Amino acid sequence: MKETADASVIYEESTRWDGLISFPGKGRRLGVAPIKEGDMADDHATRSAAEEAPGSREAISFDRIHFTHYTCKASQTMEFRIGNRHPYISMVFAIKNHNVYYSGNQLKSFGEIGHNQHNLLFIPPSQTYIKWIGEPDAELFVVNLALDYFNRFYAEDHPLFNRLKECLEHNEPTCISPRSLPLTPRMSSLLYAIAHCEHTGYYRKMFMKSKVIELLMLQLEQYEQGYSLPVVDEPDQANVEKMHQAREIILSNIAKPCSLIDLAQQVGTNECYLKKNFKKVYGDTVYGYLQQERMERSKEILLKGDKKIAEVAKMMGYKRASHFTQAFKKYFGYLPNSIRMFFLTLFGEPEIICVADMLCYTA
Repeated sequence: MKETADASVIYEESTRWDGLISFPGKGRRLGVAPIKEGDMADDHATRSAAEEAPGSREAISFDRIHFTHYTCKASQTMEFRIGNRHPYISMVFAIKNHNVYYSGNQLKSFGEIGHNQHNLLFIPPSQTYIKWIGEPDAELFVVNLALDYFNRFYAEDHPLFNRLKECLEHNEPTCISPRSLPLTPRMSSLLYAIAHCEHTGYYRKMFMKSKVIELLMLQLEQYEQGYSLPVVDEPDQANVEKMHQAREIILSNIAKPCSLIDLAQQVGTNECYLKKNFKKVYGDTVYGYLQQERMERSKEILLKGDKKIAEVAKMMGYKRASHFTQAFKKYFGYLPNSIRMFFLTLFGEPEIICVADMLCYTA
């Protein structure tokens, strides 16, 4: 993805620059001072040096949204400094890496986002430090939102509102959710859809903006659902690692999943501990997580248009296409044979939209 030059946030690695572009912010609802458009940092010096940084980074900015995808093939520990002029909200999604965030004033840790977790961060105009501890093939997705843009999408009675208001009053960096939440297959699917978007121009912006809004909706919804639940004991690190192994086995055998007993034995635990700790780490049962992954993968394949429904059903482990069709309709709300027409409604002509609506409502 091509970088634009409207930079106001810069990540600095310990020994080299790694430029991260962002947007000029303008806060409204929560009393953030307005900012002049065009008040940007100069990222010219950071760009050439960023190419020397380990791993790779792809970034794009548009309409007060900044999306970045970091990847690193080898295990690596890195430290970054964020120096930003204006406050913003950061949607952070970690895959195979662990991030610890420190306040610049006292180098005090204010949050952690672990393996396959996500969180919302408030980043004020100050120095903030990040320690990245990455496994092989680690990935990090970051979506930065201007405060006024973020304000459009949550209500004042949402549990996050008072916490964010408190952050702004104290001007302190904060993980808005008290604990990082599990990354779901649906979130992962949206993140990769943004990273590999093939649309261009106006349609690219429309597509990416819709996915970012959906991601934010999933984050806010997941946070609100867990807000009133009692706090549960977190599994120890050894059990967390076993659950990560279990997830990898599930994803690599999606067409022929093993039984819970076999899965538990493969990761060195028993069925009871597997069921208990998998849900703590990933927010869903083993079967529920498998179903989400099947459906999200199915949608991606069907959108490409080169596989028949029966073929996709077999790839996902269904003996009968009719069973796959029922599961798909239950998960997404429309039949798999109408998926391409359904998504044309995002970009299509009114006539196409009418046909798509008919397909969906008569399914």
